[in-house]
Amino acid sequence: MEVNVIVAGVGGQGVVTAGTLISQSALVKGHNVVMSEIHGLAQRGGSVSVEVRIGNIRSPIIPKGETDLILGIEPIEAVRAAENAGERTDVLINIGPVEPVSLSMRGKEYPDMRELVSEIVDRLDVHFIDALPLALEAGDARAVSTVMVGAALQLGILPIDEESTLEALKKRFSERLYTINEKALKLGMKNVLLALHEI
Repeated sequence: MEVNVIVAGVGGQGVVTAGTLISQSALVKGHNVVMSEIHGLAQRGGSVSVEVRIGNIRSPIIPKGETDLILGIEPIEAVRAAENAGERTDVLINIGPVEPVSLSMRGKEYPDMRELVSEIVDRLDVHFIDALPLALEAGDARAVSTVMVGAALQLGILPIDEESTLEALKKRFSERLYTINEKALKLGMKNVLLALHEI
């Protein structure tokens, strides 16, 4: 078995947290895991991505075209990560944009969501979720990354489940934060993934 995941977003969105949660949950299930981080601008708003490789792997870097899931916490970063997608790649995109520093530095406006994703929806299996309202419902905007992991569980691609992910959450968070993230995970799992025409 081999499952390759790219988590992509911007600083402050919990990209590393999502990658760590997936990794720790896979370890709970007894899988071999390798995770690597790639940072752009080292500040809030800069590009951040994490690669998680689960299974019989040796290198921490996912070969081009062999990504199984792109977890896009920020839409522009999700589309950028899709450059590494193959024919079997699924993409899960949080439709709540955070304007990347690189965009504002060039004086450009955030693109229309449909136009942004149009280049990938025809060739990849793309799913959408509005994660921020669900994170706020759980009790903290920072739980967006946990909502995304919950939604990813619904896709059935990851070799982890709710039980292993909750155990990983217990190891990572204090009791209060665990309660928030447990709710965020379950809201992500139960939320219906949006179709493009619903955005």
